[in-house]
Amino acid sequence: MSIVNEIYKEDYSISEDKLLAKVIDIPELTAEDLWLLPQYVFDEWRKKHDYPRILDNFKRRFNKFTEWMQAYSLTDEILMDGYISSFIRNKYTEGKNDLKFHLVLVTYKGKSKHQVWYSYDKNKIYNAQNITYEYKGEFISYFDWCESNNIENIEINVERLHQASVQEQVYYNFDLKLLKMGGIEPLKNGLGQILRPKKIEFVNLNGLKLSDEINNNKSIEFIFSTVDNLICSHLKVFFITFDNSSVRNLYVENSDISNWDFINSNTSGRIKDSSTKNFRIWGGQFIPVFENTEPEGFDVYHSNLKHSTKFDRTYRALYKANNETGNYKEANKFKILELDYKRSNAAGFFNKASWMIDKYFWGYGKEPKRIILFSSIIILFFGLLLSLISHQIIPDKLLITLNSFEIVLHSIYCSVVTFVTLGYSDIYPTYGLARFIISIEAILGALSMGALVVTLTKMKE
Repeated sequence: MSIVNEIYKEDYSISEDKLLAKVIDIPELTAEDLWLLPQYVFDEWRKKHDYPRILDNFKRRFNKFTEWMQAYSLTDEILMDGYISSFIRNKYTEGKNDLKFHLVLVTYKGKSKHQVWYSYDKNKIYNAQNITYEYKGEFISYFDWCESNNIENIEINVERLHQASVQEQVYYNFDLKLLKMGGIEPLKNGLGQILRPKKIEFVNLNGLKLSDEINNNKSIEFIFSTVDNLICSHLKVFFITFDNSSVRNLYVENSDISNWDFINSNTSGRIKDSSTKNFRIWGGQFIPVFENTEPEGFDVYHSNLKHSTKFDRTYRALYKANNETGNYKEANKFKILELDYKRSNAAGFFNKASWMIDKYFWGYGKEPKRIILFSSIIILFFGLLLSLISHQIIPDKLLITLNSFEIVLHSIYCSVVTFVTLGYSDIYPTYGLARFIISIEAILGALSMGALVVTLTKMKE
């Protein structure tokens, strides 16, 4: 029985403050209850009944966690108010130059809450109507702080009991049992809403079921949570973020979903007969199987981000999905990204050199324009080189009638016919260095022309 649902039945327009007063002293709420709570009430209940035990676990299990808090004057109350995950997770930026987060106290309608911002301009006035912003200071997240100070790398240990069942329990760091909000299809509140904008961290959402159209204009965030065996059927929803979470065995069918973000999350499963648009994958791993589904507008990032050592599987999964739906241009993009990833991880000088040639000569056999550009440069280079010894390729009778510009043009002509192995006529190498230079160019030309044919064939396939 859902206590919160009964409260809504009595008064569907109940205010958040009155709802909080009714549930704040209840030590345990069901998954249905927790889903029905609006964000403010949900957060306040967790501050009293859930967040203290999470912080206690981190202080006991994470190396120098208390020392990190003291270094930036962070209290338990600040961490719980500003969301614990915001203070511990790595700052993910492509450049990875600025590791600092900024703590800001935001006050609206008499209620204050700490927020963690990626950036803050001290010269800018942020105050708006009915909202005030008080800058409290800057800090480096716990994980980044550990890396910066060469403290032993900390990872959250995850254990699962009764996997893939309704009774599944998840433990972090051996003895932190996660709040359970999975294994159900969330109920609707008195206003007919399921998922209002919500931030959910350190929660067991395994076996969650979502369906129907869910209207939300802000992201629903699952952070440092397990969202395994998520079932989405006939679902239409935008803006969901999985951040540092496990999304194993995801199943999506007959759904319309877009603007989903996967940040340092491991995702597998199956997406079939659905519309998927504008997904962003930041590190982690993303390897679901797509069936009769085209992944439109997907962006993948792995530079300076934490990701699986087999991250090339992410690119390979998206290559396969696009290739099967006939989107060969997009498939080609992900194939190149996969090979770029492998190249960046190549070991050994000759191995690296081989990958570099493979990349910049013909784009791993996927970009004929690179061969055309390379060929043009070679032709021009050898043409200019031959112009310096023009007397070895241009007959004397003709040479004395030419000015410098015409000599260069004749030399480039000689370079062209050599490169494409067209055959010589009135201009050809007669002796000495010219023959050696032209022999080298002829070999490069034959290899380049062959490579161009192979590349065009691959693109056609």
